[in-house]
Amino acid sequence: MELKPKIEKLSDTKRKMSFSVPKDVAQKDYETTLKGFSRYVSLPGFRKGRAPLKTIERMYKDQIKQGFFEDTVPKYYKQALEELDKMDIHPINQGVLEDTDWEPEKDMELSFIFEVNPEIELKEYKNFSVEFEPEKVTKKMIDGELSRLQKSYATISDKDTPSEKGDVINYTTLKFDGKDITKKEESSYKIGQEIYGKAFDEALIGAEKGNEIIATVELGPQDEKDKSKKMEMVLKVNEVKKVELPELNDDFAKQVGEFDSLKTLKDEIKKDFDEQVSQRNKSQIRSLILQTIIEKNPFEVPESFVDNYAEDMMKKYTQQQKNLNAETLAPMKKIYKSYAENEIRIYYVMNRLKEL
Repeated sequence: MELKPKIEKLSDTKRKMSFSVPKDVAQKDYETTLKGFSRYVSLPGFRKGRAPLKTIERMYKDQIKQGFFEDTVPKYYKQALEELDKMDIHPINQGVLEDTDWEPEKDMELSFIFEVNPEIELKEYKNFSVEFEPEKVTKKMIDGELSRLQKSYATISDKDTPSEKGDVINYTTLKFDGKDITKKEESSYKIGQEIYGKAFDEALIGAEKGNEIIATVELGPQDEKDKSKKMEMVLKVNEVKKVELPELNDDFAKQVGEFDSLKTLKDEIKKDFDEQVSQRNKSQIRSLILQTIIEKNPFEVPESFVDNYAEDMMKKYTQQQKNLNAETLAPMKKIYKSYAENEIRIYYVMNRLKEL
């Protein structure tokens, strides 16, 4: 059966496909559905599956027609796709059935909306400049990595004297916000971090093993509309630990790895940063060039691609976050949709550039 679909261009990425299924083909398939339906129908005075087809058709017309559509429309659509392939038209998503018009003994009229890849015409894609200030390796970056290494090789020992800034407190929370904590677990905190506010750290200074301390915990706002919250915590100090950092010298460099001196270690750190920064600069330049090409050569992208990509990102986001509601999700949906649209534009531009 040759369906001879007609194609209407709705936009650069949307097409409407319409075709007719000959009445003899549709009628034959309809009768197959009707007979199949009749096998499960019981009518008074007739054995199951033995009632007259005309009677069953009259009584269950809507259900039979619905079953007929479900049985045959996907088959007709698949056959129409084979014709589209001959016309060099390639849908990129499942077509959406738009119109269905059929009565027994008549041709069946069907139409579907589907999307295709846009035809990308890059008129301006070279001989332009972008403003870019490359990232550079700084002394602060090298010193920061040295500090990280220094902390990783620190020695921690018990301390019998009152705690000071830089010491680590191992404690158990007894009460929080006026409520007793039934499941008591030990936690550690390094004084001076001010993660829970300055007042919390100040309360821990001068603490000794066995002390019970009342400290104010300041929790930051959940979003721009919220304000910081201050709550009271009662904790018991189990241990006070002194953290001693190794001196940054040649011996430290030898301890870290096969380095003759501290200078050799610093040189290696700088070399690693040089490679990282170089890769980031290349990536940034590439991104700027692609964004400029996109701005100079606007084109439509398939909505189905954008929606599916954005939906996948939203699923991952909702799995990672808690206490989400419609008000919280609404702006995130817009952000992810915008991001998805841009990423898909980049995909199309890169593929087109490979062809040029």
